[in-house]
Amino acid sequence: MKVLFAAGGSAGHVDPALATADALKELSPGVTIAFMGTKEGIESRLVPSENYPLLTIEKLPFPRQISFSALLWPFRAAANLQRARRVVREFDAVVGFGGYVSAFGMFAAFLQRVPRIIHEANALPGMANRLAARLGAVADVSYPRAQQIMRGAHLMALPVRKNLQSSPMDRSAAKEFFGLPADLPTLLIIGGSLGARRLNTFVSQLVSQAQEHPFSIIHSLGHSASLPQPSARYRPLTYIDRMDVALAAADLVISRAGAGAVAQISRFEVPAIFIPLWHGNGEQGANAAPAVALGAGILLNEGEDLEERLFFEISRLIGDPTELSRMRSAYAGLPESLRSGLGAREMATQIIAQAT
Repeated sequence: MKVLFAAGGSAGHVDPALATADALKELSPGVTIAFMGTKEGIESRLVPSENYPLLTIEKLPFPRQISFSALLWPFRAAANLQRARRVVREFDAVVGFGGYVSAFGMFAAFLQRVPRIIHEANALPGMANRLAARLGAVADVSYPRAQQIMRGAHLMALPVRKNLQSSPMDRSAAKEFFGLPADLPTLLIIGGSLGARRLNTFVSQLVSQAQEHPFSIIHSLGHSASLPQPSARYRPLTYIDRMDVALAAADLVISRAGAGAVAQISRFEVPAIFIPLWHGNGEQGANAAPAVALGAGILLNEGEDLEERLFFEISRLIGDPTELSRMRSAYAGLPESLRSGLGAREMATQIIAQAT
């Protein structure tokens, strides 16, 4: 059995693909697995680091505005599709997680009549996955709202890496892992795999006033940012490889609301302040909505007074263990598909059924 994962562009697409690939290897040790992606995307780092081969196509997102490059896009897309077709015809199944890499992989597999499986992690499905489902791909979704949009899709938790499937580490031990004081609350700040400049600036202001704030900070800045100096209560990281430990250490998390981030935060039941990135079809706000509705999280929109509102909410929550405990308990009200750690194994089982 040979399975190709078409995933690239961001960790939100690549991480669930890697999680599913690992689960597939466990269930079917003889399987041959490869990834399709680009030389420029985050997959060019993450996939080889997990010892999977990466077969590349051109980085070619769908143009959002009219330009000379946009006029050339159909011709470049046709050439890219031919490259994708040459790749997918060697495989028994192609698995996609949305985004432009997945779009080329799914359409190429459709033309080559190769079985196709997709997973839509967001509450509002993206164009690539909606098209793939219409072309006959087996579709999985994590949000009941997405299931209403993609009729016939299966409700299935977002695949997460194996370390995120197990029970959380003891909070004191997790803080020790990062070299932070066990007796202070810990604030985890995640801007996503590509970072968030405004959040990074806000954190630098917090750190400059560190002696005035009775908490520690774990801060993921993204690959494009320069790392500041760490201190006894501040741990800056380009990318958090052990997100399971970071979430176990956190008393409160500030995060974008990408599907992967929301799934991981919900899995570990961490009180959250979500700051959605309003792009695409507004899916990040929709992703955070179920947790916010239950009181497990707070949603703040970016505006001129974001920093003031953030500081107010941090100050209010970080010193109120009763409220933080109530927020943790609220996650129990989420549907199982939004907080389960079983998605990778369930999807791997589905791939085996489709490919054999």
